[in-house]
Amino acid sequence: MVSSHISLIAVASPYAWDVVETTRRLAYDVRCIDNFGTADSRLPGLIRLHDVTLRHERFALGLSSAEHRAAAAVACFSAGFLHPVALIDPTSTVASTSEVRHGAYLNAGVVVASNATVGCHANINRSASIGHDNVIGFASSVGPGAVLAGGVTVRPVATLGAGAIILPGITIGRRAIVGAGAVVTHDVSDFEVVVGSPARVVRTIEPAEAADNCPHCEHSSASPSGV
Repeated sequence: MVSSHISLIAVASPYAWDVVETTRRLAYDVRCIDNFGTADSRLPGLIRLHDVTLRHERFALGLSSAEHRAAAAVACFSAGFLHPVALIDPTSTVASTSEVRHGAYLNAGVVVASNATVGCHANINRSASIGHDNVIGFASSVGPGAVLAGGVTVRPVATLGAGAIILPGITIGRRAIVGAGAVVTHDVSDFEVVVGSPARVVRTIEPAEAADNCPHCEHSSASPSGV
């Protein structure tokens, strides 16, 4: 029998409430684990990380930033949290041929079309549309109302802002950032920041010395589908 308990880790941002609402709609008994000590005291079951004694329960991340999701996934693994679970809001629609991997979060109203893959610990925010045959990389974050046409590839730890539009077949590079409302008509290289319509490069981010791969994939207890 699948446990009805789940932990949310890294909850020191207002976005954690969105994840809490999803867990409630899914009828989970949720506790929130604050790893910084600055979380909203109203969050359910709030406990500091150093007070946690049970780490075997399933968990998900309570934040939306791509960079911070990647770092939090690594920190969770290092701290002994080895059972990430995908959270899919019941108001979302996911095609039967698509895959949502462990640790990923689909917020309210998300649509995932056929043969798409939402990667480990990725975040798809409210009412975003993931087109057919999309591949969303590890810890990437897709903002509210973003629209990704068919065949789009989003490399690990990339960020797509609210309302961004990505045309068919485009690749968004590793740790790249697409600004809110941007219309992307050409591939975006690793570490580039693009804004506008059509999107243009405005700067390049310094490469981070951080993991761009899911730390849980090598652990046998983490199902590749996140369920």
